[in-house]
Amino acid sequence: MKAALLVYCVFGVMLSCAQDVPLRKEGRLNMGYYFYSINETVNRADVEVTLNFWAKDLFEMEGKKHNFTITSSKATLYEDILAMKHDFINGELDMIIAPPMLIAKYFKRSSLMDGFMGVLEDKKSEYLYLIVNADKNINSIRNLSGKRLVIQAHDETAEIFLDRLVLKEFKKSYKEINLTLQNQKKSNRIVLDVFFKNADAAVVYGSAYDTMVELNPQIKNKVKILANYPLKSKNFSYFRRDYPLIKELNKAAITFENTPRGKQILEIFKTPNIDYCKVNDLDVFDHLYKDYLDLKEQAGK
Repeated sequence: MKAALLVYCVFGVMLSCAQDVPLRKEGRLNMGYYFYSINETVNRADVEVTLNFWAKDLFEMEGKKHNFTITSSKATLYEDILAMKHDFINGELDMIIAPPMLIAKYFKRSSLMDGFMGVLEDKKSEYLYLIVNADKNINSIRNLSGKRLVIQAHDETAEIFLDRLVLKEFKKSYKEINLTLQNQKKSNRIVLDVFFKNADAAVVYGSAYDTMVELNPQIKNKVKILANYPLKSKNFSYFRRDYPLIKELNKAAITFENTPRGKQILEIFKTPNIDYCKVNDLDVFDHLYKDYLDLKEQAGK
C-alpha cells in the first residue's frame, strides 16, 4: 500500500512538473527588406550575408533562451515596394522592414502586428533635414528657386518632405521651381557636397549630418538646417498578423544589443539600439501624407 502510494505521489509530481513546462513554439521567419533604405550603409553582398547567416545564428541563440525554434529563415531584398507588398499579402513573408512612409502608404493596418526597429543611441529620434550652404543666402524655402539641390536616390519620404515644403511656399512641386536636381546615394556624401559648395542645398538624414559635424565641426558653421521632420527610425519592422512567434521575437529583439552577434548586426546597419515598433506609430505618416495630398490638390497638382 505504501509502495503504491509512493508511486502515485511521484507520478503526480512528475505530471505537475510536466504541466508547468511551457511547450516550445516554432515557426519559420521569412523577412522582406526594402533594399534602398539600407543600401547606403552596406553593399548588397554584406546585407545578404548578415541577414541570411548572422541573423540565423542570432535567432537560434535567442530561441534557446526564450523557448522558441526558428525552423527556417530567409531574407529577401526588394527594390520594388509593390513586389514586397504582393509577397506579404500572399503569405510568403512573415516580417517586413521598410521606411514607415512606404508601409503606411502601401500596407493595410489590418495585416500588420507590432514589431521592433533599430534606433539611434539612447533611442534619439532620427530626422530629415533640409540643409543649405550658409554662403548661398538661402534663408527661406522661397530662396531655393534656381539653386542646386541634392536628394538621396529612391527615397520617397525625402521627396514628400521636400515637396510639402515647396508646395506650401510656391503652390508648385519642387520639380517646377527651377531647381537643378542631383541624386546621391550616401547621406554623408550629401553633407560634404553642400559643405564644399558642390550643391547649394540638400535633403539629408540628421544622423548623417551629426556624424559629419563630429568629424569636422566647421560643417556646423558652413551648413545650416533650414527645416526638419522627426522620425523614430528610417525603417520600421512589422510582423504579419497571424505570425506565431510575434511575442517571442519581440521579447528577444530588445536584448539583441547585449549579445555579441546582435551587436555585430546592429553595427552593420548603424542602429545601436532596438525599440518596439507599434502599428499606431504609422499614424503620423498618415497625417503627413494626407497633408501633402491636400497641398497638391490646392495647387491643382
